[in-house]
Amino acid sequence: MQYLQIFVILTTLIVGIPLSSMASAAETSEVQTTPADETALPMVAGEIRKVDTATGKITLKHDEIPNFGMPAMTMLFKAGDPAMLEQFKVGDKVKFAVDKVDGALTIVSLELAAE
Repeated sequence: MQYLQIFVILTTLIVGIPLSSMASAAETSEVQTTPADETALPMVAGEIRKVDTATGKITLKHDEIPNFGMPAMTMLFKAGDPAMLEQFKVGDKVKFAVDKVDGALTIVSLELAAE
């Protein structure tokens, strides 16, 4: 751990990044999904049961979501992109990836499943 602290101090002196910004970034407990992270998320099979444009949410009957240890069930998710609410309809068979964004389970990728 001491080597890490020395490395951070030397890097700060060389690069000029304030230590306070590095400390706050290191203390952040919730990581936001970046496009590179989305490719690592598992795609899960599901069926759209409800699309609620007023709340920006989609209800899916889905298979197990392994990255959350969640068993198969029907539940409500926040749509990560408002366009999802217009592009999909009740009854569509889909593949989707879900992640926690701003504390809410959010669909970060949604596509029609090949039949």
